[in-house]
This record gives sequence, structure tokens and C-alpha cells, in this order.
Amino acid sequence: MLKKLLLPVDYSQSCLGAAECVKVLAKCCDPQVTVLHVTGEGAQRDSGEVSHSPRAQGPIPPADFNAALGRLLPGHNVVFAEMPGDPARTIVEYAQRDDTDLIIMPTRGHGALRRFLLGSVTAKVLHDAGCPVWTGVHTGEDQVPGKCTDIRHVACAIDLGPQSGRVLQWAANLAAAYFAKLTVVHASTQLEPVVGVVHDPEWRAHVWKATQTHLDGLLRDTGIEAATKLAPGEPAKAVAAAVEEIGADVLVIGRTPDGLLGRLRTNAYAIIRQSACPVVSV
Repeated sequence: MLKKLLLPVDYSQSCLGAAECVKVLAKCCDPQVTVLHVTGEGAQRDSGEVSHSPRAQGPIPPADFNAALGRLLPGHNVVFAEMPGDPARTIVEYAQRDDTDLIIMPTRGHGALRRFLLGSVTAKVLHDAGCPVWTGVHTGEDQVPGKCTDIRHVACAIDLGPQSGRVLQWAANLAAAYFAKLTVVHASTQLEPVVGVVHDPEWRAHVWKATQTHLDGLLRDTGIEAATKLAPGEPAKAVAAAVEEIGADVLVIGRTPDGLLGRLRTNAYAIIRQSACPVVSV
């Protein structure tokens, strides 16, 4: 399923953290990994000495960065590319030309990509990329990014809209490839108790049953076996809390060719920011 991976880098420590995820993903296959550095329009390459502090987030001299990458991915098919241009547009266009199966991006960086999570680069890539995008766990500037060590439990957040089956199938394929458990999460404010509403307990029980029936029907129709979890509350917070509670190693959410999917669209960046594990936007 994952034959070609694209790792955009800006020679920062967080990009080496993203390479840890590549190492995990490469366990079940032997993908071609393209390491792409976009210099940025009019931007100069970062330079400076390597800091040995675990909190330092770069930049790292290219030769040292590539050597560290070689130690992380020994024996794998790694291709290096460097191109000038607008970072987001160049990443998306390269992925399309190369038939990339997955783009792996850290959530912060230096140089042209330092606004990685909520800035324009990630937003544009998430919106424009025709392939799934893996975003790492978001951390503050003074925090060390957590390492991605294995894929044992895959969570899939769906809104039960028309594209949910496609997203669920991708998550199921990922779980099957790594012999991982799959849990389907659906979050909704309608599942929360509403103070002051007449017969609220009865109405809430009705909504829970109807939602669970819909979820079970989707699994039956797709032929996918998975655990399910209903998460009451505002979607971004509820999904993030559910993912942390079940101990998922990766969360899959949906996108359409025109952007992030359905009701999760407006919550996607909040989910990525709050998730305790990496998020794949399909």
C-alpha cells in the first residue's frame, strides 16, 4: 500500500523525528523514501553548528542531517532531492509527479517551514495534496517531540458522511498491514447530556442507539471488523480524548480532493494540534 513515501525536510531536528515515523512505516514494506528539501523562493539555506541539546530543534548542517538519516534508515531505498520554489506548492507538485503514496511532515521546523502546523505550508499541503498526509505530534518550542516506535493500534475518526467508507477502508488497510487493532471513533455533541431538555436521558439513549446502529451498519457494509467508540462532545476535543484513552498509535481522518472531509473539516487542524499520536489525513 505504501510504495513511495515523501519526507519534506528543512534540516531540523523535528524532521529527524518525522524520519522515525518513516522507519516505523517501512517495517512492513520496502518503500522508496524521497527526502525533499525546498529552498524557498529567495530563501537561503540554514547553516550553523549542530547542537547536542535534546531540546534543540535545528537547523542541522545538511551533511550531518543526511548522515543521521542514513543511520535511521539503513538498507532502505532513500532518494535525495532539492528544489527551489514555494514550499507547499513544490511539495504537492512533486508528490503528484512521483505518484507518492504518503507525505510525512513534522509539525514544526525552521527556515521556510517554521510555521509548519497551523501556518500556510501544512494548510496548503493538506488542502491540495492528492495523497494522504501524515502529520506528527504537535509539541511546543521547548518540548522534545515524542518518538514514533510502532503501529499496534489504529484509530479512525469518521463523521458517518458519504466518504466515511473510503476513509475507514484506508485505515483498515493500514491496520491490517501492521497486524494492528482498529478502533472506529465517532464524536458528536448530540451524544452529550443537555441540561434542561425534557426527557433528556431518553433522547440521549435514542441518539446513542441510532448512532451505534449506523456505525455497525457501515462496518457490516464494508466488511471491516473493528472496535467502535462513541465520543460525546465537541468533535476535536472528543476525538483527541478518545484517541488518548484507547492508546492509539496513529489516527486516520478524512479528506476530499477539495479539502478536509465533512464535519471534521472545520476541526481537522484542532484534531492535529491536540492529538496525542500522529494523524493521517486521507
